[in-house]
Amino acid sequence: MEEVKEEPITKKESDLGIQDYLSIGYVFLLILGVLHQTIYYNFLGVNIFEYSSILDVLISPVSVIAGDLKLLVGIVICVVLAIGYAKLLPKYYAWLSKKKKYQSGKKKVKLDKALKTFKTGSKQLIFVMIALYIIGAFIGFGVGRGGKTKKRIENGEIKMTHQITFNDGENHKVNLLGKNSLNIIYVVEGKKEVLVSPIEGNIKTIKKIAD
Repeated sequence: MEEVKEEPITKKESDLGIQDYLSIGYVFLLILGVLHQTIYYNFLGVNIFEYSSILDVLISPVSVIAGDLKLLVGIVICVVLAIGYAKLLPKYYAWLSKKKKYQSGKKKVKLDKALKTFKTGSKQLIFVMIALYIIGAFIGFGVGRGGKTKKRIENGEIKMTHQITFNDGENHKVNLLGKNSLNIIYVVEGKKEVLVSPIEGNIKTIKKIAD
């Protein structure tokens, strides 16, 4: 009698490990960070990537999230809502399938197909919903911040937040619109023009003005 050899259980090629998810997550956030900054600074008439280093681009997700507490809170809310929606959607379809008018014909076929999809791909559904909500948050905040800031500058309603002292002794009260490792983007008090100044060899101090 021949011995039946059991094939060892191997990991499916489609299965992803924690490292894979982290890598995909970082690339996803990197794209969103770049997109957010592009939208925000385009409202101000600045192509931010002309004034950014590779490092600035790579840390753009962190700088965007850390630079705006509202965005961080918004992302947390979006994740919670996305998970909640992804969990409720299959239950809603299951409840719908029990209704008499959905228990036969094409509607039943569609519902059965949807429920089968939810059952086999529930984890994927959660990731997709989280991704969609976070994309909406990054784009929405970029458009909202950029549009509001542009309007305030044009109306002369921008608040001065910092005082810049240049190496030649010149001082300006400014609204600091953004900053990276190479440059600062700002509006001088009483002006409506958005300026970009290099930090190294040009700016001595950047001091926050007390409220």
